[in-house]
Amino acid sequence: MRAGVKHLTIRGITRLDCARLVAVFPNLTRLSLSGILGTLTSAAALNQLPRLQGLTISDLFGMAPSDCLLPHHVPEMEEVSLYGIPADYAAAMRKSWRPHVRHGVELDVRGARKPEWVAANAANPLRAWDGREHIPPTEYLKAVAQYKATRDAILSEVTSGEQHGSIAEIGRAFGAAFNTLDSRTSFIETMEREELFDALDFLAEEAQKVAERDLSAARAALIEGVDSIRDW
Repeated sequence: MRAGVKHLTIRGITRLDCARLVAVFPNLTRLSLSGILGTLTSAAALNQLPRLQGLTISDLFGMAPSDCLLPHHVPEMEEVSLYGIPADYAAAMRKSWRPHVRHGVELDVRGARKPEWVAANAANPLRAWDGREHIPPTEYLKAVAQYKATRDAILSEVTSGEQHGSIAEIGRAFGAAFNTLDSRTSFIETMEREELFDALDFLAEEAQKVAERDLSAARAALIEGVDSIRDW
């Protein structure tokens, strides 16, 4: 037990049992949990943190309405921030906490996702763009389509014996496509640029698993191709 810990942030969660978390950190006042389509289990156990003042949960699933954090269990709550969570859990949390906004609780619930969305986006590293305020829905759909086309081209290349020149050309096509998309609405800012390169890393890791060999040189060729033409 770490009773002295008051603030806790956990990132990159794939799976986390909230009952175990509460048992280890019973006196938390601030808790921030984030994942990449990760899973929270026993989320109702967060009701056993009576001193909790702030809760942030992002890109985590597995919670049901019955896991709702209830105001009378956490009377000192000041801020509830949820993004990228199950739709029915989001609805339950809104219903429970909306009446307390008038008493000073800050409530921010966005990015509620249905199970179908979670299943469809498990292999989509750009899923966080869906619903982002400055990214038009049409540009998001085109971005995902371009990512999928690039993924298909890379996987085809590595399964047929990759040629680094061909992979660099795939990278140039990727960079050029996002030049065109960004020229319309200028939505690629620092975060989006980093996420695009994260998406390429995700793609390269997937290709390496498929090919069952080291593809470091191929990844370097892909990035080189992107860098040779991108203006974002």
